[in-house]
Amino acid sequence: MRFTLTDTPPDRCPCDLLALPVPEPGTLHGEAADVDRAVKGRLVEIARAEGFSGKPNRTVLLHVPDGPARRILLVGVGRDPASERLRRYGAVAIRRARELRAARVALATSIGEGLGGTPDEAVRAVAEGAGLGAYAFNRYRKAENDAEVAEAIVIARRGDREMLGRAMRDADVAVRATYRARDLVNEPANVLTPSALAEIAKEVADQSGLEHRVIDYEEARAMGMGLFAAVAQGSAQPPKFIVLEYRPNGARRTVALVGKGITFDSGGLSIKTASGMKTMKGDMAGAAAVIAAMGALRELGVSVRVLGIAAATENMINGAAMRPGDIVRGLSGLTVEITNTDAEGRLVLADGLAYAVRAGADEVIDLATLTGASVVALGDWTAGVMGNNQPLIDRLLAAAASTGEQLWQLPLYEEFLDAMRGDISDLKNSAGRAGGAERAAAFLGEFAGSTPWAHLDIAGPAFAESAPPAPYLPAGGTGFGVRTLLRYLTSLG
Repeated sequence: MRFTLTDTPPDRCPCDLLALPVPEPGTLHGEAADVDRAVKGRLVEIARAEGFSGKPNRTVLLHVPDGPARRILLVGVGRDPASERLRRYGAVAIRRARELRAARVALATSIGEGLGGTPDEAVRAVAEGAGLGAYAFNRYRKAENDAEVAEAIVIARRGDREMLGRAMRDADVAVRATYRARDLVNEPANVLTPSALAEIAKEVADQSGLEHRVIDYEEARAMGMGLFAAVAQGSAQPPKFIVLEYRPNGARRTVALVGKGITFDSGGLSIKTASGMKTMKGDMAGAAAVIAAMGALRELGVSVRVLGIAAATENMINGAAMRPGDIVRGLSGLTVEITNTDAEGRLVLADGLAYAVRAGADEVIDLATLTGASVVALGDWTAGVMGNNQPLIDRLLAAAASTGEQLWQLPLYEEFLDAMRGDISDLKNSAGRAGGAERAAAFLGEFAGSTPWAHLDIAGPAFAESAPPAPYLPAGGTGFGVRTLLRYLTSLG
């Protein structure tokens, strides 16, 4: 789908479908009122007849065969039409356009005086929503004659044209990066092995001008990455510790992104149930978000050095698999007793965090589908954030709020770390279910040390099994975290 920006009035824009955002109580203002006058009041008439009140995501369709827009779609945006409502409006409009087989869609961004934020914020939100809402993963389905939207015309009559153009470009970059993460998560585990993920990371590096390194099993062991190697030793698939580096001219600060890359998680000897295993191809969503975000940095002109680390392996069962009771030493020098082999994500992340600290990161952000406890605490659609540096956490919360990705801070009290201390080792990798998300984060914090660090537990929102709450979220991989990371990194001077 191609995006274009125009200042043509909506009532004069030639297209197959014209979408108009309408707040509650459904009264047409501004440009929507202009369109209604152009069609001789028929929009108001049909809206009244169908009881349209502007409630979020509700729609009314009018056919206008003799107008520049063949069909007009009113989309409700609720009582508080901020950026997230406009993002959802864009997705609703584009999904309806596909149902109607509309190839050329125009999306108005103006709601009314003083509503919807600044013009450039509105443009970015609508374009993001439309782009994200058009996503489909059909690679393994028999070819069907699905209708696709060829062009989305975003109408913005107010605002600085350069700022509007930049907002449109940034939205397009974020959408494409999110698509990449979604595709990676949706790939089956027999296709997306650690080696395949490493090859894709190399392609991203080549396309985006990044430095690229892959550390294999033997090298990881020689370097002292005993935790990463312990998880990997139970699989026939060779692990890959992937490092991407973005280094712009004049960068004075380094941010490291560390992603959990378990391409399939059986639970190891502490084996999962069949139902618990069915979506475990998505246990690499953190690594997918990191790789996808790294590929977008140059296009967005990010000014800081960024290290992207994806610790990729399977967690499987064979004669060499790690056992409960094993004690393993990680890259940081700390020893860990394996009390549960299904608490493997924190092990690969621990060596990833230690690697980032050794590489000179000024701050570290990790993303992982880490604990079911986070889902119990926050539900399916909110990620938990914890860390050792409140200013960093506050900046991430602000970045997430601007994207509509739901992020909530959980506490890290001293007793959470106390629970993770080992009896015959420095740490143990699991200490029961109570406070599971916080205990896991406290464990990880020991490997970040004094380096500013934030941990995002994305176990809930990374993969949609139930109906997503936002129309721009698909079933399956959602690409959660990509847009938050990009917003955060572009905000750094």
